[in-house]
Amino acid sequence: MAPVRTPYPVRPIFRPMPRTRRVTVRGGRTFEYIAQGHGPATLLVHPGGPGYTYHYLRPLMRLANANLRVILFNPRGVGNSWGPRRPADYTVGNLAEDVDALRAALDIDELHLLGFSFGGFVALEYAHRFERYENRLTSLLLCDSAGSAEELRQAMRLMLSKASPKTRKRLGELERAKEFESDEYRTLVERIWAPFNTRFLSGTPRDLKATKLATDVYRALVTRTGNEFALDGTASRWDGRRYYAKIEVPTLVLVGRYDYFLEASAEMAERIVPAHLRVLPRASHFAHLEQPKEFLNTVREFLADVTGE
Repeated sequence: MAPVRTPYPVRPIFRPMPRTRRVTVRGGRTFEYIAQGHGPATLLVHPGGPGYTYHYLRPLMRLANANLRVILFNPRGVGNSWGPRRPADYTVGNLAEDVDALRAALDIDELHLLGFSFGGFVALEYAHRFERYENRLTSLLLCDSAGSAEELRQAMRLMLSKASPKTRKRLGELERAKEFESDEYRTLVERIWAPFNTRFLSGTPRDLKATKLATDVYRALVTRTGNEFALDGTASRWDGRRYYAKIEVPTLVLVGRYDYFLEASAEMAERIVPAHLRVLPRASHFAHLEQPKEFLNTVREFLADVTGE
């Protein structure tokens, strides 16, 4: 592979992890975030889960420098960010509206929106909803993500198909007994997901350990019962694939070779005309932790091409 050129002719900023801040957006809603670097460009990072705090994505702060501000935030209901009382208010559309409220409150003029995993759903929805407004989105980065709830179901079926018959049988027994909170069920789920999630991680990185899951947010959007292989939350019928043909901003699709979203990412890159696909060969779903240098360099190179700096 050819050497990756540095996107900005400045020395990167190396600082301790920035302090957590809070911002109030329209409607009086408050979100917590961390930021590093300066503009004019801003990389706004939407975490996945859904319901994960931003901590596992802190390695992306290394992208910040004198010309690029990087912002990681906790979505509605996550961490200490504002959250609605009704589960029905946790929708992909509402999450996209929150992104635009943050864009306005944080004075982002040149927005580069990165959606990681489920955050990619939100990024696609944002690109669709605000395409009618000029200059709201400069580029789109869809990392280890997919374009629809149906593709998430396909990923679930793929992972189950690779589990042993004994594991599938016991999982079915626990599902029928609705033992979704039991240690045994959680262990089986981790065993099934691991080859697609953390295949190349020998331990748990510090940033991943620091990450918390807002269970109520996850349940509202994905699984009301807690069954990890049944999608029946508010996102169960969401389909962003119909937006692909309308996306005109430069788009990066970045995915690990062993990610359960590999096929979905390949289709995404093929159907979004201005998209570039990069597959990291020794990575699964947490590609930014498994191949961090390659992941960050790919993002740097993409942003360099978009900004021309």
